[in-house]
Amino acid sequence: MSKIGEYTEPRKADEKIQQLCNQVKDQVETKTGKEYKQFTAILYRTQVVAGKNFLIKVHAGGSEYLHIYAYQSSPKKGEIKTLLKRVEKHKEGDPLEPI
Repeated sequence: MSKIGEYTEPRKADEKIQQLCNQVKDQVETKTGKEYKQFTAILYRTQVVAGKNFLIKVHAGGSEYLHIYAYQSSPKKGEIKTLLKRVEKHKEGDPLEPI
């Protein structure tokens, strides 16, 4: 179990994480200037803050992988908002490590 403020260990992505990726896909495409036909969440890590930070490894087709940093506001503060914070290009074997 991780301490408050630390990222969890990598976990296999599930349907909830894929839905989060789908929510930020347009933002990722705008930021990278590319359109992705494949956009599949593979692994993820979370960090509890005033809401939750997500670090997600996404398979973007062929040999292209992305590490996506996203933030989701706390549901206690009303509507949940999901924002893209950062996108990095990576290879399949690159570890999912926060910067």
